[in-house]
Amino acid sequence: MDAHILTLSGNTKFTITLDPTVWIFDNRKVDLDTYFHEESISEENNEPEFGPRRWQTNQIRTKKEASIEGSYGMKLSPFIDNAEPSAGATTITAVTKDGEEHQSSLDVGKDWIACFSEDGKAIKETGPLHIYFGDGSNQHAPITHVTALRID
Repeated sequence: MDAHILTLSGNTKFTITLDPTVWIFDNRKVDLDTYFHEESISEENNEPEFGPRRWQTNQIRTKKEASIEGSYGMKLSPFIDNAEPSAGATTITAVTKDGEEHQSSLDVGKDWIACFSEDGKAIKETGPLHIYFGDGSNQHAPITHVTALRID
């Protein structure tokens, strides 16, 4: 299996294969440079309703560049829901390449954020994923080298 592909498996109806390299194109991604800070006003809300076409083209280009250059993550809840955990499943575990396991309740794990991009680059040396807790408590020390997610 490719070094960037991992699975979400365990006490679930379905095993989900995750390829973080394609998440940069997913509209559900969150910007980790701002996610754990105060809510900022969305740029889209500040855009003029009407304006010159050239301005709109520049904004689109700027947004594309930002999406390529930023640090991004995905909330795990949609993937966990798609795997359909069994009624008895209560925990999620992030497994690292060294076999280290980081466990949490399934409810808390649904708020985990899987970081797949730092400064516009896929996470290679310490990846393929970093896990951030939804409350940001490990924002400066995420779980790194995550190679699998298991639901028990």
